[in-house]
Amino acid sequence: MSPLAELLRARRTVLLDFDGPICAVFSSITDLQVATELVAIAGAEHLPQSVRAANDPFDVLRHAADHRDGESLVAIEARFRDLECAAVDTADPTPGAEEVLRALSARKYRVGVVTNNSAAAADRYLRRLGLRSTVGVIVGRPGTRVDLLKPSPFLLTTALRQLSVQPDDALFVGDSMSDVVAGHSAGVSCVALANKSGKAERFASLQPESTITSMLELLDALAV
Repeated sequence: MSPLAELLRARRTVLLDFDGPICAVFSSITDLQVATELVAIAGAEHLPQSVRAANDPFDVLRHAADHRDGESLVAIEARFRDLECAAVDTADPTPGAEEVLRALSARKYRVGVVTNNSAAAADRYLRRLGLRSTVGVIVGRPGTRVDLLKPSPFLLTTALRQLSVQPDDALFVGDSMSDVVAGHSAGVSCVALANKSGKAERFASLQPESTITSMLELLDALAV
């Protein structure tokens, strides 16, 4: 039995990040397009060049949280949420993700989605694909509290509490360094999805319990 299969056999709860392990949120609507719109809302003249040129909307949101008044931050976060919800209508599914969610549900695992994206976007995507019933809880971005986003363990500990699960009975699948940091900070074993060149090497320093290059590997491990 593979180490990944052993991890899954020893735990009955699987938490998954949304953008990456389940789908590519910004496929047709790109993250650059979203970031550009958020910059316009924030007022480009008030932003440093590094933020004006950001490809990542989270860079704009975090800068707004650090430097803008509350009313402006609320407007930026709300528009970000709306754009995420629009983006998931055309988001590309991650190969194997649907099969993994259905397999976890069939095997009676407790399943949660833990994401820095909005819970509304994750819920909308899962409903579009008929997968909402496979997921027990969705814990997403807590409004303007960007300090609680991963790599903070807050989202994971919230999901564990909502599922009434102890950390040592859970596995977290994520595709970023911040996912692994958050998972380990919450006391949860981590499966790192190294789905792009160079990721496996970067993950190695964080010592995830397992590293995979495709969600299909998780599906294979569930079949053991």
